Amino acid sequence: MPTDKLILLHESLFRTIYNQYKDRLYGYILAIVHSEEVAEDISYDLFSELWARRQSLRDIRNMEHYLVKVARNKSLNYLRKAKTDARIMERLKEAMRPSYNAVEEHITMLEYTDILQKAVEQLSPRRKQVFYLSRERGMTLDEIACEMNLSRNTVKNHLVEALRFIRSYFEKHGITSFSLLFITFY
Repeated sequence: MPTDKLILLHESLFRTIYNQYKDRLYGYILAIVHSEEVAEDISYDLFSELWARRQSLRDIRNMEHYLVKVARNKSLNYLRKAKTDARIMERLKEAMRPSYNAVEEHITMLEYTDILQKAVEQLSPRRKQVFYLSRERGMTLDEIACEMNLSRNTVKNHLVEALRFIRSYFEKHGITSFSLLFITFY
């Protein structure tokens, strides 16, 4: 058989196979990978490889079985690679995270402590004492009330107002997110 006729025969056979199976294979692949773009890529790759081996199309006994098997394998290979790539990306992200810098954190804590001390200095003497007993000595509201001879509610109000003022002072110095944690756990 002349080469031109053989080429036309292969093209015709390929075109028939493509038209018959393209939509079903795409749907099958899409069901596995859950991405239209990836399903299109895998389908294209599958038919590209089939075209490259068009001379051997006549040797395939069950075309549908063959194509589904290739589509499944390509889809599963994609998912395996994506899973591996995700693990690799996670390891890279972990490696790229900035390492803990104790010196920098120590300097920052000194700055925050200095700002806190300046804020506390501006409190009224009674609020300053309530704040000191609560945060420095770790006393409860009832213990502070007993020591200062005040009601529990008065102690609570002094502490709430002291914390509100300190938070505001931190915010005026450009420290917003950290101030809540620092003051709460100080």
